[in-house]
This record gives sequence, structure tokens and C-alpha cells, in this order.
Amino acid sequence: MVTGATGRLGPFVCRALLEEGFNVSLLLHRKKVKGLGKNIEIVWGSINDHDSVRKALDGADAVVHLAGVVQPLTEEKPDLAQRINVDGTQTVVSLVKESGKRMPFVYPSSVAVFGPRPDLTECIQNDKVTCNPTSVYAKTKVQSENIIKESGIDYVILRLTAVPYLRLAIGDVKTQMYTIPLKNRLEFCHPDDVALAMVNAVKNFQQVKGKTLIVAGGSSQQMLFEDMLRAIFKTFGLPLPPQHKFAREPFPLHWYDTSTSQELLKFQRKKLDDYSKDFARQFPAPFLAFMRHFIGPVFGRLIVRVV
Repeated sequence: MVTGATGRLGPFVCRALLEEGFNVSLLLHRKKVKGLGKNIEIVWGSINDHDSVRKALDGADAVVHLAGVVQPLTEEKPDLAQRINVDGTQTVVSLVKESGKRMPFVYPSSVAVFGPRPDLTECIQNDKVTCNPTSVYAKTKVQSENIIKESGIDYVILRLTAVPYLRLAIGDVKTQMYTIPLKNRLEFCHPDDVALAMVNAVKNFQQVKGKTLIVAGGSSQQMLFEDMLRAIFKTFGLPLPPQHKFAREPFPLHWYDTSTSQELLKFQRKKLDDYSKDFARQFPAPFLAFMRHFIGPVFGRLIVRVV
């Protein structure tokens, strides 16, 4: 059973589960997930509604709980964040426990729980760096982690690095891109690899049960935010936006020690170059050529100043 399948990461996880031969039950609130094909059962409802969650859990052998709201919406509507991220998790966890089945419960948390750490020079390790959530989003993730850990159910918590999605909207650029300083450390991870980590957590659950693991791209994908942005903007032949448009306050992203998670989940396959190619495939080749050879060189600096 998968919650939150219509989110940006949800389709990747659903497709990865289907490719591994799983039958997937989705608890959906409003819209369907397109392009998933067969072996999908849909239960309409909400993670805050006990009856619909109970129905979605009927016959389930494992749960991947993706449902939640993210920044900046969590900061704008903290009550909504509490209701979905925390209360919704409590509902799902309680009904998993009520079922009496010892099923795998996979919960994607976030590295945001560590808070901004510009003082650190070494990679963050779960057992050496304590949580210091500073945003509403991060605080709801810590609350949800604690609900899961104290529930008595079988679980694995995966603290995900920030994952760039393949479909970026202008709204994302305006509300999210400029909140991260250009020189902020981050560790890239392809959404396909994040999905694989979750699938392998289900498949190899006895090895990861009760653990909290960091999911990020590995040492070869440790970079600065400007490195990732440059690769994305290069798709269109555009330069980086002016530095003054970006935040100066450190953002809760860093570099991580993923040696244990990679050993257990074996998910690190793709790199930033692979993401750039996948991202470019969304656009017609003539459009990209026109952008790279005419619009970018002539109007690029003006475009990134007004975006």
C-alpha cells in the first residue's frame, strides 16, 4: 500500500514497485496517477480517514508512506502540515498496528531534520549528528519519526536528501530555488535511485528493520548548490541567475555518510549527468537547440534576471 502516490516522488516509487512485480494499492485523495498500467488498486480517501486507510490496508503486505506536504507550503500553513504530516502519519501507523500484521513500514523522512550545519566539515552521520529541526517541515518529520519509533510496528526510516524532480514548474523556481545559497553544500540523488532505495527496503526488510538510514547520492555526488543549478540551466543554454537573488542564510542540506545505507539498499546508480540527460528528454530537440544556440547566448542574462 502506497500513500502520497500523486506527489512528485510517488510515481517513481510506484513504477519501481510494479517493475519488481509487486501489486500496488494506492490511497488517493483527488486524482489518479497516470501511466502506471496494471496491477494497481485504487482506494479513494484520506490518510486522516480511518475507514479509507483501513480499506487500503486490507490485504497489504507492506506500506510505503509517502503522503505529506513540503516546503514552502508547510511554512505558510503549519496547521495543514500538522494535520497531514503528523496526524496523518499517526492514523496510518495506528491502523497498521491495529491490523496485527508485522508488515514492513517504509517512511521517507528528510535530512532537513538535522537543520542547517554550515559549521560541519565532515559528512553527517546519523549516529553522530543530532536532530536540530528549524522549519515547520523538519519539525513535522521529527514528530512523525518519533510516532513511528514509539509505535511498536516494524519500520525503516529513510532520511532523504533534497531530490530534484524531472518536471520543474516556474513556481518551483520562484518559491524554492532562491531559498538555497549558491555555496550551500548538497548531495545529489536521482529520483530513480531514491525510488530504488524504497523498493529495496521492502524487499530486504529484515536487514534494515528498525534502522534510520540516510538516502543520498554518495561521495561522487557531493557538490555545491550552484554546481547542480549550473547543470540544469545548461540544458537551456542559460547562465546562472545573479548571486544577489539567492538567500544568504544556510539551508538544511549538507554532505552525508551513506556507506551503511548503500551497503544495505544498493541504490546509488545514477549521477547528476544522468539527471541532466533525463531532464532534457522532456523537451523537443529543436526547442533545446534553439534555446542553446540562439535564445541562451543572446537573451540568457536577461532571462535569468527576470525569472
